[in-house]
Amino acid sequence: MSWQKPLLIILLFYFFALLQSSFLAHFSLFGTIPNLVFTLFFLLVFFIKKNENYQAVFFAFIAGIFLDIFSYAYMGPSIIFLLIIGFLLKKTQFLLKNREDNYPFVYFLPLFLAYFIVYQVLLMVYLRFFDLSHTLISFDLRFIAGIVYNLIFASMFYSIYKKWAKSIG
Repeated sequence: MSWQKPLLIILLFYFFALLQSSFLAHFSLFGTIPNLVFTLFFLLVFFIKKNENYQAVFFAFIAGIFLDIFSYAYMGPSIIFLLIIGFLLKKTQFLLKNREDNYPFVYFLPLFLAYFIVYQVLLMVYLRFFDLSHTLISFDLRFIAGIVYNLIFASMFYSIYKKWAKSIG
């Protein structure tokens, strides 16, 4: 990995964190906004080649820092949660290996959905133990709207990434 790629990835995470916390805050759906930082993290880890799994640690660290900086939680939980999710995602992909296309959309969307819910639940449980003003996660209309909103953005980013990867490769 040359020095330009990590710098570009850090800048992308930073841009998405700013976009998420400033611009998209005005376009909330039932009080939720898309988590662009998590979506970018998931997309990058999803498309990591088999022999480059170490990059998931870098992506988790950078995404976790920006998620924690732009949230009201303490520093650290997002990094740990994203490390766990990145590891589990690569293991799941290994089990679901497809010969023709290693990164099909039919794998991406359900995996994104499952791991986004895992991230949300882990974050809510963490906040419940360390910030007693938060309640445990509730599966209400706001939670469902947040999932749908994030699935829409994840689908768009998946399509953009696949077209970009096809044009350069």
